[in-house]
Amino acid sequence: MSAGIRSLAVGGTRFNTADDKESFWDKAAAGAWEPETLASVRVLVDQDTLFIDIGGWIGPITLLAAALGAKVLTFEPDPRAFQLISANVAANPALAPRITLHNAAVSPTPGRVRLGSPRKPGDSMGSILAADSGVALWDAAAILPTEIAAMAGDAGRIVLKMDVEGAEYGLLPHLAPLLGPRTVAALIAFHPRLLAKAGHGAGAIEALTASAALALGDYSLRSLDTGEAPISRAVNSTVLLTRR
Repeated sequence: MSAGIRSLAVGGTRFNTADDKESFWDKAAAGAWEPETLASVRVLVDQDTLFIDIGGWIGPITLLAAALGAKVLTFEPDPRAFQLISANVAANPALAPRITLHNAAVSPTPGRVRLGSPRKPGDSMGSILAADSGVALWDAAAILPTEIAAMAGDAGRIVLKMDVEGAEYGLLPHLAPLLGPRTVAALIAFHPRLLAKAGHGAGAIEALTASAALALGDYSLRSLDTGEAPISRAVNSTVLLTRR
């Protein structure tokens, strides 16, 4: 159930929330949730930006980008998370016209996508990696990268963020339609530990990491939260991509 509308300052901007994730929002407002990511969004995004949020969850990055003036396309396949992000967007009538939400999973193939969560829907852990083992399972409509590129229309400056709990490795080689010259930067969360937990051996993780890096050859990569290689084979991290 909704906890009522709250006004919060997150990442240097203020917006409302209307979900039941009070402890998460308290953490975000205290600057203890992904401060490097929030700071990067603030630097990269302005009113001339189209922001594409793949894996929007309950909306912290979507709302921040909209509060900074961007138009936002958000994709969230988890049905419970989609309910919550929809409520949070509706609680911000000044921002809502700039945000378009899609209850869909970005996928290289059309049709339906099976996802699962190790705990429950809406908990930010939904992934195709848990499609056979999750406590909660669901199907989501697939949306292709080419379809998102068409939605972007004539946007001249795109910033992309993707946090899809391990699915990034399989998806990145198919994101060429979204990683063209007008996408000036991207924030990609990598989850090698989830690959290992799902049964991928060290060799498979190395191959998937190399494939992901190859797909990002037009960008300079910098890890926001580790001192290791930009795409680590062992440590979860968010990588900032800036066009060369």
